[in-house]
Amino acid sequence: MNELEIKIINELKGLHRGRGNAIHYKHLALTLNVNERELRSIIADLITNRHLPVATSQEGYWWIDSEDEYRQASGELISRIKKLSARHRGLRLGYQEQDYKPKQLQMI
Repeated sequence: MNELEIKIINELKGLHRGRGNAIHYKHLALTLNVNERELRSIIADLITNRHLPVATSQEGYWWIDSEDEYRQASGELISRIKKLSARHRGLRLGYQEQDYKPKQLQMI
């Protein structure tokens, strides 16, 4: 783990424990003096690959502090997955239904 990852973990675990203490990614990026996109990428990696209990929502990021918060965070992820799946289905169907026949050359 690098120094920035450790700073992020310490910040979330120490000051943003529980949903009521969530911090918006823009504020966290300013606090840690890091690019917003890089911060989001690092946090995604910490959750996905390091298996850290960090939740994300419209309120921001927070360290999950209870079973109830875990269920809420998990439910929000599942809801996002369902919405993205429906969006993907619409995109696929829209693509399949398009008429991609080449225009006929007109003879003069």
